[in-house]
Amino acid sequence: MEAKHWRYYYEKMLKEAPLVIYYPTCGGGEECLYVCPNKDRVWEMVPMKVTLFGFKEEVRMRPFMAHPENCARCFLCMEACPTGALKPSSDPPKHPYLDLFVNTIKLFFKKRYGWRWVLRKEHIEKFKKNNNLT
Repeated sequence: MEAKHWRYYYEKMLKEAPLVIYYPTCGGGEECLYVCPNKDRVWEMVPMKVTLFGFKEEVRMRPFMAHPENCARCFLCMEACPTGALKPSSDPPKHPYLDLFVNTIKLFFKKRYGWRWVLRKEHIEKFKKNNNLT
């Protein structure tokens, strides 16, 4: 099956879901899925053509809100996102790479989902797997 471009999934989430992911700044470490209480009923990992932080477009695995009707709207996923790629659909990212920079700096000051959270073994392994780095 041919992988679709990330904009297809972005536009679909923008129309149908309470949240939207700007995929070029999504690292694919699945931190958002890890904290979601309904992850199996809401999210799917799908192959899509996307860059990794703006470099080298390839087919990579990324989270997609396939069933937004099952979302509890707790926004824990948005809080856990280390890059700031996950935003409310009502307020999509206007300056995604600036958001990436700001959220990277914020990681050191976040108490619940900070730098140590992102460097957990399971997130590092998923980041490598989802970005074809293994």
